[in-house]
Amino acid sequence: MFKNKIKLIALDGYGILLSRGYPQTVAVIAKKTGLPEKWLFDVIYKKYFNQAALKKITQKQAWESAVKELKLPMSWQALRALHLGLFKINQPAFRLAKELKKKYKVIMLSKNTRSQFADTKKKLPAVWRELEAINTWEYNLPKASKETINFLCQRYRVKPQEILLADDQAVNLAAAKKMGVKTIFYKNFKQFKKELEKYA
Repeated sequence: MFKNKIKLIALDGYGILLSRGYPQTVAVIAKKTGLPEKWLFDVIYKKYFNQAALKKITQKQAWESAVKELKLPMSWQALRALHLGLFKINQPAFRLAKELKKKYKVIMLSKNTRSQFADTKKKLPAVWRELEAINTWEYNLPKASKETINFLCQRYRVKPQEILLADDQAVNLAAAKKMGVKTIFYKNFKQFKKELEKYA
């Protein structure tokens, strides 16, 4: 498919291969509470989940702190259950990943706590059976970093120019793009598939 000698395709886990995770969760909470989505996302994801993903606090502390700061009418356990309950496989993206796997090394790249990663794997094992999954949490790496790209280069013996990285958050693509990695900012499957054709 790709003319530019792409050897490794790294697809975001929670946002491309799986449903959108935190953006989806805050949308549901916003509808229930009337609170602004941006504020919910900034507190739940940017402020607390990111700390948990960098091992500065536990996943439980992230849920508890978000509920307390936002004064949500639910327990941290209920928020966690809501979040995990919304996950499902993005079937079009998953089917495409399996097709790409016939010619390229395709991995799922994620930034998640070990507990949440394990919970999702238990609920949706098909993705883990088909694709190797790299969780940057396990390697003490920030996902949006040159360190993560260097890690992928060493692990899979590729150059940055031989990697295609797709993510639904632009911030996770910036450092990679500066290093020469081909990047796609995922908005929806139709747009994603069309952008893939740029490399065909």
